[in-house]
Amino acid sequence: MNYKTILNDNNEKIFIETYEPATPQATIVFCHGITGCRKGRTTADDYFQKLAARLSKKGYKVVLFDYSGHGDSEGSSRDVCLSKSVSELEKVFESEVETKAVDFLTFSYGTTVLCRFLEQHKDIKPNHIIMISPGLDPLNSGFLDGNNTFGKDIAKAYYSGEMKEKGYAIVGAKNFELGINFIEELKDFKPDYLIEVGSKLLMLSGKNDIIIDTKFNHEFCKKNHVENIDYEASHSLFEEIDKVSNDIERFLES
Repeated sequence: MNYKTILNDNNEKIFIETYEPATPQATIVFCHGITGCRKGRTTADDYFQKLAARLSKKGYKVVLFDYSGHGDSEGSSRDVCLSKSVSELEKVFESEVETKAVDFLTFSYGTTVLCRFLEQHKDIKPNHIIMISPGLDPLNSGFLDGNNTFGKDIAKAYYSGEMKEKGYAIVGAKNFELGINFIEELKDFKPDYLIEVGSKLLMLSGKNDIIIDTKFNHEFCKKNHVENIDYEASHSLFEEIDKVSNDIERFLES
């Protein structure tokens, strides 16, 4: 396990954690979700780190990092937006990926970030993309969905005009200040890039997900012939992490 920091465009330190065998066969870059971090739901978790250590023993270099405003990275949560997260992923990629053999593991909003990143870097051809509870329709199925635990506070503040007036909304579950630019930048997001690479995709979903409406994700998989596995788990799948890890290893080896 190695640690380092790099600077984003705002000169904020971005924290990177890597797991690297002596001769890695490929690099896996992990993109975490909003309000979470490279470790899991909070900095007190470690299940994504354990997964990284397990994959490293299989011969992969695994790169975990925190977006600005998250985890051990610097920055304000109010400044988080898709373009900033994509730029940070770009800098992490340039710093840590030295081979054409690259895979991506994404969680929730991390999938949204990866889609935009790969749209902007068509020369990068990942071998596998594994998506955990992905944000393929981030506004309608998540951030502005007033029926779910995560989106209800944001939707209320956004549609009442309070979010525009203040410039942010507080996500009650995490006391996370989500900026108005975050919402505005997601309005034109579509997962079109992923449609082109369906055979390289694996989606992992929780049957007890109360953070996003998984209906859109399941429809996406069915329409585009993407393998989807459902678990008796919540949004993060931490309850079934051993089964999840087994399925991830199997897909990477396919």
